[in-house]
Amino acid sequence: MTRRAGWMAAVVLLLAGCGGGEKAPGRVVGDAFMAQNIDQQVNLARLPVHLLRTEETLDSTLAPLCPPRGPGDAPPPAEAWARGWEARKRILRPLVLRSTVTDDQAQFALDSVVPGEYLLWADTVLSDRRWTWLAQVRVESGDTVRINLTNDNSDENPLRCRPMDG
Repeated sequence: MTRRAGWMAAVVLLLAGCGGGEKAPGRVVGDAFMAQNIDQQVNLARLPVHLLRTEETLDSTLAPLCPPRGPGDAPPPAEAWARGWEARKRILRPLVLRSTVTDDQAQFALDSVVPGEYLLWADTVLSDRRWTWLAQVRVESGDTVRINLTNDNSDENPLRCRPMDG
């Protein structure tokens, strides 16, 4: 084989490995914790974490779950919120592709994730306050995506309630 033919064969093999073939799976990893103070955090060990397929109409599907305000513009009663949370779970569960649970150090890993767009979902209650995450994740071929679940990126509007008209 001539030098030129050898070089051409190497280029063909390189190009074959870089494109057109199957995409390598990726990983989604992270930690789950709540920062209570500047020097204190609470690890969310044993937190279920779910990888969901994306759904274009998810926000509009969740919006009707927002409980109506009470008489005289009072906040919705707790029972109405509880019904909304349960309905949200029923909507999200069929979208789950894979689940895991954070370990004792509150770390999670989802391996062998096909490249694409996903949502990462988790719910917990800490000190009588409900916390939830529904974060967008994009996994590229062969990449590891790190996303931490903290009070800095929780879902502030889980039932997609509209702001009150002022």
